[in-house]
Amino acid sequence: MSWRRIVIAAVVGTQFIMTGAIHAPAEGATVVWKPIPSVQPEIQYEMFPSDIPESGKVPAVIRLLSRIPFYDKYEDSGGTPQGYLAPQEVQVVKAGMPWSLEHTWWKVHTWLGDKWINVPSSALEVAPPTQVSLLDNTLMYASPNTNTPSTGTLAPQDVEVVAAMKHWFAMETYDGSTMTWLQVHTTWLGDQWIHISLNHIGKLRSIQPQKAYFMYDTSIPQGTGEITGEFISPFNSTTYRVETENGVRWANTRGAEIKVSNETINLDMRTTLFAQPHSNGEEVAILEPQSSEVFERIDNNPYGNTTKEPVWYHVHTSAGDGWVNKQFADPIDAKPTDVTIQLNSNAELMSYPTSGTWYKFAQASPQILHPIRYWDDELGNRWYQINSYVGLVWLKLNPYSDRIIGLGPDPAIEMSFYTLYYNSAKIDGNELKMLDRKVGYTQDNAWFVSVPFLSEGFRYAQSESNGWTTYQSKFSYGFRIQPGTQQALTLWEGKEVGQVSLTAAPQISSDGELYLKEADVRNLFGSLIAKVDNSLTFTLPAYNVTALTIPASVESERITLNVSFKDNIQQLPVNASPEERPRLTVEELGAPPTEAVHTYAKWIAPLQWDIAQFQYDAIKPLKVGPNQLRAKLEIGNRILWQQDFTVQRTK
Repeated sequence: MSWRRIVIAAVVGTQFIMTGAIHAPAEGATVVWKPIPSVQPEIQYEMFPSDIPESGKVPAVIRLLSRIPFYDKYEDSGGTPQGYLAPQEVQVVKAGMPWSLEHTWWKVHTWLGDKWINVPSSALEVAPPTQVSLLDNTLMYASPNTNTPSTGTLAPQDVEVVAAMKHWFAMETYDGSTMTWLQVHTTWLGDQWIHISLNHIGKLRSIQPQKAYFMYDTSIPQGTGEITGEFISPFNSTTYRVETENGVRWANTRGAEIKVSNETINLDMRTTLFAQPHSNGEEVAILEPQSSEVFERIDNNPYGNTTKEPVWYHVHTSAGDGWVNKQFADPIDAKPTDVTIQLNSNAELMSYPTSGTWYKFAQASPQILHPIRYWDDELGNRWYQINSYVGLVWLKLNPYSDRIIGLGPDPAIEMSFYTLYYNSAKIDGNELKMLDRKVGYTQDNAWFVSVPFLSEGFRYAQSESNGWTTYQSKFSYGFRIQPGTQQALTLWEGKEVGQVSLTAAPQISSDGELYLKEADVRNLFGSLIAKVDNSLTFTLPAYNVTALTIPASVESERITLNVSFKDNIQQLPVNASPEERPRLTVEELGAPPTEAVHTYAKWIAPLQWDIAQFQYDAIKPLKVGPNQLRAKLEIGNRILWQQDFTVQRTK
């Protein structure tokens, strides 16, 4: 059935829509809507888009044509309904969007409170709007049939709707392009029919004029226009009428508001001047430091690249008018540098480190670079400025392949963080537990920890021989311990290479499980130990170590062994004690241990937010002639890498 003429109470000049309460009519009687105050809806979150009648996009009342089950929550629809609604009119609280699809969830008022129903569009009737705004010239017909001659054309205007075809609202596609028939009233021809797409059914409202920039709308010249109205449709997103130098255009967003301004901006660093307020726009010039007069500005520009510098300024400059943003400028706290970079992978060249803009899709191929400045961002990434084939640009290093050189002798050894092994146990009084398994206990205010528990997490293999228990890693290192013996043996490639005095002899439990004192766990495993909340955590960093070129002969009375080291700084921050990172030792074979040279990592520079470069310099005196030396990297007594070599001192 088609709906009869509807009388609606309207509030003129306001920026909100009044909802209405329907007094239950008799069949065929006129439906009268009475305005009631809009209320603030409760905040709820559905698994689908939804809207409320106050928005103007959802009908305040729907008529159910069949018996419909209702639920407390739409998620309960797979179970038994709370009850059923007989055919009737119900007041809408909210609806899934688009509400005119074949099946839609509705939240409606019932005598039991607000409930959810899912109604097929075929079991639903909805009154058409009382008025629609025609946006284009629209043909009229005496009957709802396009095969009949048109009776005339309606220019863009607001028209009164008096009737609609049954299920006029049924949407067949998500874009709202489904055509439907509405009957409208005219003063010269009486009631006529118009054929209109659902997404063109709505109300055009005038709004306070606002100048705005639209980046992605190519129909708006130079992306700039003045918004003068908004079109609200139940079947489409809100669109905006934009007055441009080429006439009226329609936009799907409000763009970025352009405000009049009268201020001066100090451009302290090299800054790009753009034709439009976006970095993808045409570059007018690269400005040298200067003060510029601002005549317009955009606050909180949605087309910017960062929330830290959201303001774009329309300025008069020495190179002409244009837009500037301080994120598209060299950082004011950048510092000069004289390091040399060995770039081993391609690097994207950025206009500025804060801009996020890949400059003209340019990149630097593997080469030796001599940057002129560096800058560390708030995340810990280090940026370098270079003079490239496309001008001054910025780049970040690949922490896994690139390296900084020119910091003393060429590195003889490279070491880099590989992975992290992890174990954790809950503190339960005087015991450590992993689930129901006891893996530690306290004695004399010190923790003793199960060695099998640690070796499982750290991927150590366990074996027994002659009363000794051997724990062997897959990285050539291992150790042997014996219950009651306060000396441990360290292994390298299966051979005994050293003895370690333990702080306490390993203890053995009643079930035959070995336990080590916490300090000895640190020394033998090289593990980091920390209390986190109510747990004791054990982390084991693993590293890749590569010997590059250790000189076979020198003319100097000493050799300097340089190690380039890239470490993860999330688990162990830069300011951690140097003793917690690997130690470099250079010793002469057969010489007293007191003559060995020990050195720790020195921080050089951040590479990215979680990786920094460190360096070792071990200086070992040499005697004239051959020197049998050993270099090794250790954490505690755990050997990460070891190599014997001979250096001939020639003078």
